Formats: sequence, structure tokens, C-alpha cells
Amino acid sequence: MELDEALDDASTDAADVSASHATLPDPKFAYDYFKSMASVSVATLGGILTLGEAVFGARIAPLQMGVAALPVAIAGMLALQGKTDVMQAVQGMKPLVNSSRLALRLVPSFYGLGVGIFLAFLTLSYIAPDVSARLGGSRSPVPASSDRSTDSSTGTVEAERSRQR
Repeated sequence: MELDEALDDASTDAADVSASHATLPDPKFAYDYFKSMASVSVATLGGILTLGEAVFGARIAPLQMGVAALPVAIAGMLALQGKTDVMQAVQGMKPLVNSSRLALRLVPSFYGLGVGIFLAFLTLSYIAPDVSARLGGSRSPVPASSDRSTDSSTGTVEAERSRQR
């Protein structure tokens, strides 16, 4: 309750031009946004790591999960820093580096980048598994060349496939 009152006072007091007004038009909305994005980033990070390891573990390499998780983690850290900057400005303290305006633009960018990379790697693993395996390194699907191998006795691909079953 005290936090909401402090944020309301900081956003509605026109006579007091503080550091928060110099950087953000309404610090209450910025604080709520950063708080939400920090929580969403943590949940998404858990989802990427859990789905990438448990559900799609055979399709997505650990390197690919790390590349997808890194921007989401950066978005969460920037959201926490932005939340801290807003709180320091509302309390009348001057933040060392007031990055809240920049964080308002970078947080959704990094978050979207991380989710997009994860979905791109997942889609690529279904559409072109050989390309996905080359990008990921360690986990590789069954080579595509084994489907094209021919049986020396009959010369057909179908005979080879029926023999593999």
C-alpha cells in the first residue's frame, strides 16, 4: 500500500519535478511493467529450459537452448534494473545509471528475440533436421542420406526401407 501511494505521489505531484519525471512520464506504469516483465521472463526462461530438455530434448541441442535462453535472461535482468531505477527515483535517490527509459525499449526486444530464437530452432528441427543438427552441434538426427541409399540387389529405395523396418 505504501509503495502504491509513493508511486501515485511521484506521478501526480506537478510541483515536484524529480528525477523520475525527468526520465518517465508515469513511474507507476513503468514499475508495474518492469515487475510483470521480470516475472514473465523468469517463467519463460523456465519454460524454454524445461521444454527444451524434457519435451524436445532429442530435437534441440543444449547450445541452442542456451542461445534462446540468454536474451530472455537479459530481458529479466534489465527489467529488474529498470524496476530498481524507478524505485530509487520515486524515493528521491538519484540512480547511478538511470537506464529505465532504455530498458523500456530493450526488455521487450530481448524477450521477443529469445522466444523467437527458441521457436525458430524448434521449427527448424522439424523442417530441416540436418541443418538444425549442424547448428546445434551435439545432437544429430538420423542422417538424411540413409533414406536415399539403394539396395544393391534390387536397386530400389523401397526395398531398403522395408528391410530396415
